Amino acid sequence: MKHLKSTCICIALIYSTTLLAQAEKITVDTKNSTVEFLATGSPSAIKIKGEKAKVDGDIKIENNKLQAILKVDLNSFETGMEMRDEHMKENYLQTDKAENKFAQLEIQNLNIPIEYWKNSKELRLDFSGELTLHNVKKSVAGKILFPPFKKDLSINTISELQIKLSDYLINIPSFAGITVAENVSIIVKLPMVVSIK
Repeated sequence: MKHLKSTCICIALIYSTTLLAQAEKITVDTKNSTVEFLATGSPSAIKIKGEKAKVDGDIKIENNKLQAILKVDLNSFETGMEMRDEHMKENYLQTDKAENKFAQLEIQNLNIPIEYWKNSKELRLDFSGELTLHNVKKSVAGKILFPPFKKDLSINTISELQIKLSDYLINIPSFAGITVAENVSIIVKLPMVVSIK
């Protein structure tokens, strides 16, 4: 009986250590990622949605603190109207200039409670970081959802933040009589693959 109890304790320790080791390295699943933006047009309150963009970057976790540098190619966004896409990229985002082609989000010291890797429960966190867009870097804040952690499966996170176009020296877009509101919502769906270092 004593031997059985010791064996159970050893197995529990090994399993726990494995979970902690898995939390030490995270890679971005770029292929299955998506970035979307949502802007409201006036006067018709039309919703303009940009999609099709992917996330690339590097994520590290040390002592349960997540650090991330994520990049998005702005030329990959599509709004469902080719002429509007060209207008947006050429006249407002100015992606023909190398320094404007990518947006980059940096997140530092996002605390992931150690219990997350053990409890298989959803986790919602506030995050802060810096967003570089249109060659301007600004502090940003948002929310991120971690679904329940399951060993050997991707963690399909969903992040949301809002930005103001004028903060990034982007003129307020206007196309075919519709002017876009200054505040834009951004949603990032990012699968992260957790593996042993």
